[in-house]
Order: sequence, then structure tokens, then C-alpha cells
Amino acid sequence: MKKFLLFLGVALCATFCVNEASAQIKAGEGQVSIALESNNSYYMEDQTLEKIGLVKPDERTRGNFGSNDYIKVDYSKGRFSAGVQVDAYLPGLYGYDMYTYQQRDTKLTGFLTKYIQWEDQNWGVRVGDIFDQFGNGLIFRSYEDRALGFNNSLAGARAHYNFNNMVSVKVVAGMPRLYDVRSNNLVYGADLALSISDMVGWENGIIGIEGSYVGRRDSDISAFNVEDWETGEITNILAGKEMLNMVSGRLNFEFAGVTLRGEYAAKLNEDLFNPTLPTAKGNVIYLDLGYNYKRFSASATFRRMENMTTAIDNRPVGIGGGNVMNYVPLLTRQHTYSLANLNPYRGSSVHTGGEIGGQLDLYYSLRNPKARGKYWNFHLNFSMFNTVDHFNQIYQQDMEGRNVWLDLNFDVERQWNKQVKTTFLYSFQRWDEEINHYDSPMAHYCRSHIFVGDVTYKFNKKHSMRFEAQYLASNDYEGDWVAATIEYNLAPKFSFYVSDMWNCEKMQDGAYGNYYMDLDTYEGDNYLLHYYQVGASFTHNSFRAQLSYGRNRAGFVCSGGVCRFQPAYTGFNLAMTLSF
Repeated sequence: MKKFLLFLGVALCATFCVNEASAQIKAGEGQVSIALESNNSYYMEDQTLEKIGLVKPDERTRGNFGSNDYIKVDYSKGRFSAGVQVDAYLPGLYGYDMYTYQQRDTKLTGFLTKYIQWEDQNWGVRVGDIFDQFGNGLIFRSYEDRALGFNNSLAGARAHYNFNNMVSVKVVAGMPRLYDVRSNNLVYGADLALSISDMVGWENGIIGIEGSYVGRRDSDISAFNVEDWETGEITNILAGKEMLNMVSGRLNFEFAGVTLRGEYAAKLNEDLFNPTLPTAKGNVIYLDLGYNYKRFSASATFRRMENMTTAIDNRPVGIGGGNVMNYVPLLTRQHTYSLANLNPYRGSSVHTGGEIGGQLDLYYSLRNPKARGKYWNFHLNFSMFNTVDHFNQIYQQDMEGRNVWLDLNFDVERQWNKQVKTTFLYSFQRWDEEINHYDSPMAHYCRSHIFVGDVTYKFNKKHSMRFEAQYLASNDYEGDWVAATIEYNLAPKFSFYVSDMWNCEKMQDGAYGNYYMDLDTYEGDNYLLHYYQVGASFTHNSFRAQLSYGRNRAGFVCSGGVCRFQPAYTGFNLAMTLSF
């Protein structure tokens, strides 16, 4: 509790000191910029969650307080720049893979990243920790996502050169970060981009071709042993496969409102994708088609992949979502409303080795040039994914591809006048819940219809109120849900909100419903739980603080098409950001 009160004090101090902060600080002839972020939770006792078994106090080995903190300092002078970032977990928040799969046995964890860089007009060099990607990231992406707790930066070097925007070359090499340590595996690669339109002097559009190579050398391959499902024999299935080579080719085209981007990537030799599947080569086909004309726009994305998720380190297989050196996001709509995002698609390739599908987006804006304060915005989205044909190691049988996800949704936004704006959303979702647990030949489909109404009323330029009501109707999984939020804003500094989410229908489905079973007595009961929240935020210049209290449902948190599991808890949350 003392730590929690300390962070409240820090928030108040930052509030009073932020008036002295400027965008950047002069340091001789150079400039210094500083960014701070702190995310804190104080976990309270919730007897209801503990009785059900959603929260187990005896597993809280790190206490009732968690804090993920980041401090980033950058210095720049002309074409030279350098920086450091300190990640501190004091200890880390629940639900992050950092502590589930950490390599060091400690409650308090820190990590330091640093770099020096020189960027000339046509070339640049960076030494230290590198964040970069080739193409869409299908064979290589080093990035940071604090909402997910992912950071796989390369500790090494990068150099790039650009010749008259016609030819661009980039090379990288280094050892990736794996949670709180550096992996011993070396990752290196090169990327080449040719602008055909610049070469021929075509100014009305873009034509470009690109290609990449990435290699990963696994120095600990001899330590990886797997027990055979049938014989019990322990063997090293990766023996002699220390080197993984991957390539990709890309095409970019833009003309008269039409865009086409395609990429094909492949693993040239066998790699371990999943411990329940044999080693195999992998490949992915990615296509993105877009069209824009006045107030209408459309985009369609297609992807087919097999065995393409690539681990930083194969030795601790199943080490969580942060153990990846490439980026294969889920191509579905990332809903912002709670009930529409109650059960997001988490991907089927983890269990089956591959998937095929994509999504379609259509936008249209209807505006009257004589009434600028009034407009209609229409949006239609459809996404669907199927598994690919594969051989199931558990059931020892061939499995035909089947549909595992479908989401058809549309939303309409109406600005009635300067004061009133409304939004209506409908989403029909169907998913194979069985595939999210293990690859079973028996499909169990769940269906839900989600309705959302959202109204914002502006009293004046500073005061506004927003009311949001949601309803989820379903005969499967956890039954019907209702949710509501009331938000009051005093621009530009304060915002207050109260919300509740409630599963309002009893179910008797032990495998998929809100029928929680005691694993000791094998007795169960229905629990209709309220997931309530109350919170406030304060913003001033580059400082923002948000404080909330409530009960949080166990579920998946998604960012950029990648998800992590967040366990249920009740408590206080304090988030702060400050930059100067």
C-alpha cells in the first residue's frame, strides 16, 4: 500500500511540475527529450472471484502491488543522436509474459536498452538496440508494445543506404531480447527495395519491388529434447537444424486511387512451429488491395499461412507471445466496445499449423457542403478465417480445414448538429471455441449478436457527456451480457466515467458457459458477475494521469492484432505519462 501511495504522490508532483516542462530541453548545441510512463495496479481482495476460482491468492508470489515503468532519454545534435531506455518492473503487473516466463528468479526486474545513431541524407548507421522490420514483418520485426509487454529489440548494428529514392539497402544483425535477458541466438538479415517508378520517371503512381533475407542461428539447439507421444522416447528433433533461413518478396503498386501490396515469405528449411507438430518448412501469402474515390474507400486483405510463427529461442518452446522474431497479426477488426471485444479471435494456426482468410472494409461518408456540422459515416467490415488441412498429432488423423472465425459488423455515425453525435454498431460473431483450447475433431460453434448505441452531447466547448449502452445476445458460451458507460468531460483537462458489464443469463454449459466448477469437489454453480469500473483522468500539456477502480474480467487484451491473456482481478489502477 505504501508503494501505491508513493505513486499517487508522484502523480501529484508531476501535475504541479508539468508547467515547467517544454517539448524539448536545450543541452548546449543539442536537445534532450525525456519520456516517462508508469502503469500501476494495487490488487484488492475479492471473495467472489476467489470463491469461483478465477483468482487464487496463494499464487500471488509477488504481493498485491504491480508496476511497469519506462524512462526514455534521447539526445540529438544535427545528424547525431543517442538514447537510453530503462524498463523497470517493481514487480511487474499480472498478466504479462515477462513474469510468467522470465529467465531470472527475482521479483524486481529491470532492463536497459541504448543506442547511438548517425543519419545522413542518404545513409545511416545505428549501433545498440534496434527496432525495425522488413516489409510487413512476416520474417522479421523487432518492436516494442507496452500494452502487451513485448520487446524483442536486437542488440547489434544496422546500416542503410538510399540512392536517389531508386534503390534502398538495409542490413541488420544482433541478438534479440527475450523478456528480461538477451537470447544467445544470432539474428541477421538484409532488405533491398527498388522503385521502378522512380527509375523510369513515372510520377503518376508507384511501382516497387522488394526482397528480404533473414537468418537465425540457434546456439542452444542441443538442449532441446522432446518426448514422443506414442513411444515415450526422448529425442532432439532439431539436431542438425541450427540454421534457419527465411526469404520474402514484395510488390507495391499505386495508381488512380488503387493500391496493391503483396508479399510471399517462406522458411527455406524446417523449423519447429509447435511442440505438438513435427518440424516443417513454412510459408505465407499476403495480399492487400485498396481503393479510394472521393468519400468512398474500400480495402480487402487476404492471408494464407502455414508454420510461419518464428520463435527467438526454440529451447523453451511455449515461452509466450513475446518469444517471436516476426509479426503475423490477426486480420480482424479490433473492436473498441467491450462486448464486441469480449471474445476476440486469437488465431487457429497455433494449434493446427496454418490458417486461411482475411477481411473486407467499406467506408462511405455522406456530407452536405452547406451544413458542415452534419454528416453520416457508414462502415461495413467482414472477416473470416479457416484452418488448413493438416495432420493432428494428438488424434493421429488427417484433419480437414474448417471455419473457426466469422465477424460481420457495421456501424453508422451521425453528427446531427454541433451538440449531438450518435453511433450505432451491430456485430454478428461466430467462432469455434474448441479450436481455442486444442485441436479437436469435434467443432463447438458459439454465436453472438452485439448491439451498441453511443450518444455524445456537447453542452458547450468544454463540457460534454457521453452515454454508451451495449447488449450481447447469445445461446452459447457465457450467455447474454449487458454493459453501460457514462462519461463526463471537462475539456481539456478532466474526464470522469462509470461503467458496468454484467453477464445477465444463467447457463448450464460446464465447458463453455459461466458455470464455474470447483476442481477439488467437482461441484459447480452459476455466477452472474458485475464487472464495474469508476475512473477519472487529468491531462495538462504533455502530462496525463488516469486513476480507476473496479473488477476486471479475465480475457484477452489485443493491440495491433496481437493478443495476451489478462487474468481477472479487482483493484486500483494508476497510469501516468509525461514527456518533455
